[in-house]
Amino acid sequence: MSEDSGAARPPYVLDVSVLAEVARGDRGTMLLLAELDSRGRPLILPALAVTGASLDMRDDAAGELLEGVGRLEGAFTAPLRDAEQAVALAAVIAKTGLDPWDAHAAAVADASVCHILTLNGTKWRQHARDLDEPLYFIEIADPDDEDR
Repeated sequence: MSEDSGAARPPYVLDVSVLAEVARGDRGTMLLLAELDSRGRPLILPALAVTGASLDMRDDAAGELLEGVGRLEGAFTAPLRDAEQAVALAAVIAKTGLDPWDAHAAAVADASVCHILTLNGTKWRQHARDLDEPLYFIEIADPDDEDR
């Protein structure tokens, strides 16, 4: 399918590693997300992943940067809607051993059959088959990594 076919594009679920880079003000990550948004790629921000990234960088600027990603046209925050979702999240944590922040990203990706966008492919390779259905992820290459 071509880029301009008009077909709806499946969203990417942002994990803590991506959101933490946004909170740190990483220009490359922010430009990538803006580019994906401009091309019509929906971005899902799991509320707990945003929380985890916020804990990583505790200042007003980091909060503003994370809030800015949430204001992109195609960005959507995935909350924990109710007790049923909270219980489902606990099951994901128990099955994967992930922290609550990335477990929320996994639960959202699993429920919506979306790819997780990450800077930490090693983590997701380790847990990709922990749930009933495999988790799919896309690792963002670090342009500063000279080994690539």
